[in-house]
Amino acid sequence: MLSYRLLVAGAGMLATALAAYDSSCSTNVVTYWGQNSWGGGHLDQPDKWEKPLAAYCEDSTFDVINISFLTNFNLTGLPVLNHAFHCETVYNGTNTLHCPDIGADIKTCQANGKKIVLSLGGGNIFTYGLGSSADGQKFADTIWNMFLGGSHQYRPYDDAVLDGVDLDIESGEHTGYVAFINQLRTYFQGASKQYIVSAAPQCVFPDSNLGTTLSGAWIDNNYVQFYNNPCNLANIDNQWNFDYTSWDKLTKANPNPNSKMYVGLPAGSGAAGNGYLDLTTVQADLAKLYSGYPSTFGGIMLWDASWYSNNQDYVKNLSSWVKSNMKCGSSSPTTSVPATTSSTSDPAPAYTTIATLPTSSPPVTPTGY
Repeated sequence: MLSYRLLVAGAGMLATALAAYDSSCSTNVVTYWGQNSWGGGHLDQPDKWEKPLAAYCEDSTFDVINISFLTNFNLTGLPVLNHAFHCETVYNGTNTLHCPDIGADIKTCQANGKKIVLSLGGGNIFTYGLGSSADGQKFADTIWNMFLGGSHQYRPYDDAVLDGVDLDIESGEHTGYVAFINQLRTYFQGASKQYIVSAAPQCVFPDSNLGTTLSGAWIDNNYVQFYNNPCNLANIDNQWNFDYTSWDKLTKANPNPNSKMYVGLPAGSGAAGNGYLDLTTVQADLAKLYSGYPSTFGGIMLWDASWYSNNQDYVKNLSSWVKSNMKCGSSSPTTSVPATTSSTSDPAPAYTTIATLPTSSPPVTPTGY
């Protein structure tokens, strides 16, 4: 891991040449790191497993990296993290990870202009939830002190200060997340840095776990997972399955007047049950959505970093295309659309409902189950 940090530290002098997150832009590319989902299906190829965090901050491919996941809120004690094989050391007498190498990588990535955010929840068999406003407020205090700008005896990444929180909530009680975000924002108001609050709902509208949170709490970035469901991007022209308009309206109605919506996609053919498209097709679909909904379009989200490692040409080309064709601020879209692109009219609302599916494959070395 040290070798990656040294490589990126040297590149840090060129940070201005790397991509930097800009909330006013439609060019942002986000990924999730920490679950090694590719490795979960390739246990016999450890040389191709997910790389250390800093390895994904060496160039302009990604602007935001969500560290996944905080899987057990443990409201009566200390929260539990799961980072697959990346970190397995816990503080003595606790189940809370202590990951100084990840902490060092967080600083390296931030020095290169990347935003590093803590993602809460995840799919599979993780157990979490906030069943009341009181639970939400209490948990926000814990997150602020252990991961953000506060102080605590047990900080998993030592003195590294993350750039916000992401809610990938796919199960559990969910009535306390509005209070959770509101409480965090009381800390953010006096902070010396700008924090991100994001969410990653399933594309079925409304999301059964995050619906009230997305309408009632301040959300900066909404990473809608257009995969693992009939509403995946492959069905963009199917009015009964694909519903982008409702998500656009929800984003515009958010308490944050500058809230943005991202198109969540698999970073590889096996990263999700469906939704992976060839490069020409996905570019055409993104161009259509950006042209129809430019004011809320923030960029794309890709699941996950381990699949990027094993599908680099595709992801790099897609990221470069987004950054070259989408714009910042109030600029009118001038996206270069592949010749195969069809109508740019707004997709009609969908009327489908389906149970949500897991976001990730099982990590290679699970902890905190």
